[in-house]
Amino acid sequence: MTERSPAGETPGSGTEGRIRRAATRREVIPGLVLDEDLYGAAAEGLAAHAPGQPALTWEAFTDPARWWLVPGPDDDDFGVPVGYKAEFVVTQTASLTIKINVWYRPDLRSAETSRPHTHPWEVMEAHPVLGGYEDQHWHRSASGLLVEQGSVLNVPGAVNRIFARDYHEVTAIADPGRTVSVMICGRWIHDDAKQGVWGHLDLHTGEHVPVERDEAEQARFRSRLYRINPQHAA
Repeated sequence: MTERSPAGETPGSGTEGRIRRAATRREVIPGLVLDEDLYGAAAEGLAAHAPGQPALTWEAFTDPARWWLVPGPDDDDFGVPVGYKAEFVVTQTASLTIKINVWYRPDLRSAETSRPHTHPWEVMEAHPVLGGYEDQHWHRSASGLLVEQGSVLNVPGAVNRIFARDYHEVTAIADPGRTVSVMICGRWIHDDAKQGVWGHLDLHTGEHVPVERDEAEQARFRSRLYRINPQHAA
């Protein structure tokens, strides 16, 4: 496994840090609790990696309408979808998308089954600013050969750069709920219907499998998404 940069001690991890976090803890939506350390890491990371954007304020960071909790494939014991990450959209245009992610669980698109995926951007850069996460990487060579790059540990100070022909899968979160990354994505790649172009890697055949636009499955995902995001109207 490759480590992108040495992991250091998390700022504010002692007693003083815990007291400060408790004083500023705010559950902005069910399951998403934010505090001063998360905010500080996100604000500093955004300023460092996207200096052209307005400074992130505490008021904006804790605005429920700016957040989406993204459901994974599993439900809890009460049948409620379990979110694997929370996304805060800083800006989103055809040429530039910037998000702040708080990670809770691995990004396994098929429960416990490995299903690596591409992304619908020419290039995506993930800058971990708190905690860390591990992901697996594959890419296509210029001749179309599939190359497995192996596992990478992404920690603060690193950059996880993924191009449109690359596959990856987040397999482990170092500190669930306290792992934050700033995502900077280039030009959005879409089809004639203005839907993002991406897909999965079939690990048995090595072939690319374009995402299916199944109406029933899209409706199911939308239902699960809005169920755990009461701050947004369906």
